[in-house]
Amino acid sequence: MVVASLTAVLALCVAAPVLAGEPTSETRGFRWIVPEPSRGFVFDGLGSLPSEEREPETPLIKILRARRNAITAAGGAGASPRVQEQSGGTAAEWRALREAKRDQLAPPEKDGVEAGLAWVEDGHVLPRLRAGWHGFLPTMGGFPSGSGQAFGVVWTKTGLGVRYPDEDTPNRIDLRGWTALSLRGYKLALFETSLHRVAGTPFHLSALAGWQRNAGDSFFGIGPDSREQDRTSFAQEVPSVGIVAWWQMPEWLSIGGGVVYRNYSIEPGDDARFPTTGELFDSTEAPGLDQQPAFLTYDGFLEIDWRNDGNPYRGGLYTVRLSRWDDLDLDAFDHNDLDVELHQYFPFLKDTRVIALRARTILTDAPTGQAVPFYLMPRLGGSKELRGFKYGRFTDFNALLLSAEYRTEIWLAMDLALFVDAGKVFADHADLDFHDLRTSYGFGLRVKTSRSTFLRSDLAFGGESWRWDITFDNAFEAIPMARRILRMVQ
Repeated sequence: MVVASLTAVLALCVAAPVLAGEPTSETRGFRWIVPEPSRGFVFDGLGSLPSEEREPETPLIKILRARRNAITAAGGAGASPRVQEQSGGTAAEWRALREAKRDQLAPPEKDGVEAGLAWVEDGHVLPRLRAGWHGFLPTMGGFPSGSGQAFGVVWTKTGLGVRYPDEDTPNRIDLRGWTALSLRGYKLALFETSLHRVAGTPFHLSALAGWQRNAGDSFFGIGPDSREQDRTSFAQEVPSVGIVAWWQMPEWLSIGGGVVYRNYSIEPGDDARFPTTGELFDSTEAPGLDQQPAFLTYDGFLEIDWRNDGNPYRGGLYTVRLSRWDDLDLDAFDHNDLDVELHQYFPFLKDTRVIALRARTILTDAPTGQAVPFYLMPRLGGSKELRGFKYGRFTDFNALLLSAEYRTEIWLAMDLALFVDAGKVFADHADLDFHDLRTSYGFGLRVKTSRSTFLRSDLAFGGESWRWDITFDNAFEAIPMARRILRMVQ
C-alpha cells in the first residue's frame, strides 16, 4: 500500500506540468484534463501501479469499481439529465465509492483471545455467574495481600418482599451473607442487612455481624528502617457487630457515620516459614502484643464519588474518614485515626487509554498515656500499596501512599498497565511530606468487564526484590465507605 500511494503521488507530480484548465458552461470553476495514461499505467482513482504489478483486487475494490462503472454507463443514452450531468465528473464517482463502502461497513470481527473474552462477558459465562442460583454467587478474594487465593460464596436478597425492587424503592430491605476461605487458612463469615431510602428519603442504614480470622499476617517491626529479615507472623481473630447510617443526596455525595464493636485477639501466626511475632518482638516494640482489648469505634465520613458506573475509567473519588477508637477493657489504647483518600481518572483516545492516580494518607493520634496497637497501625506493602514490597513490609503511626497507572486497552476485555508507587511510613505528623519515599514500579495485565476487573496480574520491582501478584480485584480498591467502616479487620 505504501508503494502504491507513493507511485500515485509521483504520477500526479509528473502530470502536473501539463495539466490544463478548461472553463465549462455548467460550473463557475474549471474541469481538469489529465493526459492519457501511458506505459501500461492505469490511473483510475483506485491506485496507480503498472497493471502487471498491481496486487490482486480485494472484494471491496471490485465492488467499488463495478459501482463506478455502472454510474458511468448510466450517463449514456436514455439516462436522466441529472445522471448525464454527474457522470462526466469525479464527484459522482466518489459519491458512489463512498456509498459502496458504507454498504460494506460491518463491526470488526473478533478472533482468538478477544473472541473468547467477548464470549465470556457477553453471553455465556459472566452473565450466568452474575445471575447466580437462588441468590448464591461464587466469589474470589476478600482478604489482604499475603492470604493466598481466596474463594467463597455470597448470598444476596434485594428488596425483601418486593417483586420488582429498584434503587428508588422506598424502605427497601436488602440482605447479604458471605463466607470465604483462603489457601493459607484465612476465614470469614458475615451477615448484613440494609434499609435503603427510609420513608422515601435519601437516608440509608446498614447493620453487620461478622467474624474474621487472618491466619498469618506479617510484621517486620515499626518504622521506615525495619529490616526485611525480621519478618514475623501473627494471627488476629476479630468478631464484630456494627451499624452505619448515611445520607446520599445528590447521588455522588454521601455523608454519614457508624458505631462498631470489635474484640481483637492476637495469636501466633500459622505461617511456619517465619518466626512468630512474640519470638522476635516484645510489647514495647509491638504495642498490644501481650494484651488486646475490645474496642468501640465511632466513625464519621464524607464521600464524593463521580466516577462512571461499573469499572472506573472516568471521574474521581474523594473520601475523608475520622475514627475514634475507645478501649473498653484496659484503658491503654484509646486513639484517633484520620484517613484521606483521593482517586482521579483521565481517559483519552475514546476511553481506550486511561491515566489513573491515587493518593492516600492515614494519620493516627493517641492521647498522653495511651498507645496505638501495632495491629491497628497503617501499613504499606502488598498487591495494592507499594507493590514491589511484601505485604505489611512497613508499619508506623502514620503513612503516605501515591500511585499512578497508565492503562491501555490491548484487547476487548484486557488492559496493559504501567504503574509506579511511592510512599512511606513515619512517626511524627511533621514528616508528612514527599521526602524519603520508597518507590516501586512495574507492569501488569487486567482482565476486565464493563463492571469490574476480575483478574489482575502485576509484576513489580522495588528496592528489595521483585514480586508477582495475581489477584481478583482492582489495584485501586474503592469499596463504598459505608461498607468499609463495617469491615471486621481494619
